[in-house]
Amino acid sequence: MITVNNVAIKAWSAKTEKVRLEYYFERVGNISVGAFRREFKNFFGSTRFDATPEFLALYGLDPGTYDPYLVATQYNISDTVRTTGVEFEYKQALTFLPPWARGVQVFANASAVRVTGDTGGNFTGFVPRVYNWGASLTRPRYLLRANWSYRGESRGGSQSGRSVEPGTFSYTSKILNLELQGEYQLRRNLSAYFTIRNLLAAPEDGKIYGPSTPLVARFQNRNDIASAWTFGLKGSF
Repeated sequence: MITVNNVAIKAWSAKTEKVRLEYYFERVGNISVGAFRREFKNFFGSTRFDATPEFLALYGLDPGTYDPYLVATQYNISDTVRTTGVEFEYKQALTFLPPWARGVQVFANASAVRVTGDTGGNFTGFVPRVYNWGASLTRPRYLLRANWSYRGESRGGSQSGRSVEPGTFSYTSKILNLELQGEYQLRRNLSAYFTIRNLLAAPEDGKIYGPSTPLVARFQNRNDIASAWTFGLKGSF
């Protein structure tokens, strides 16, 4: 197989339309929602084909030697490729709570994106769903914070080979992480703190599949990511 960059490929262009509505709370915080549409022309796609004399001539390769080979390269997608999505964001300090519960802040944000058009489009690392949310409590002597983050299944690079069907890509599975943070002031210039990352110890699964790959044949590997616990002291002198 010959893997090359297509020297005859054209640059792609995109047109974006976006709307957003925001509202700011009287004291601290805001809420917003938005939507966008982005249209790509001459977008890059991945393809495989038998080497032709015309294509090999672009690279000065001898057809008598390389004509039997399979070529993996990029091309310009003739149809329009479109991404559409919505976004949401919320953040607020809950100042309306009773005195014993003052200092609470909450936040949440989310984005959902959809791709339509030629499925050969090169969207390596594309993540269709991302959600984050959390809460914190801040008092004169201590701070507590919890943050959740969810990432949907993301698509990696295209897979090629004589036995691999078109439209086959690598994927990273969806994952949910939780991070906890805390700090307590021992003295005026000395504080103890802790941070726990990936408390749920969620693993990342790698998959490879195409349009007709059965579910039982998609799994490739698993990356077990343990949680990381950090404790310490910090001060100013």
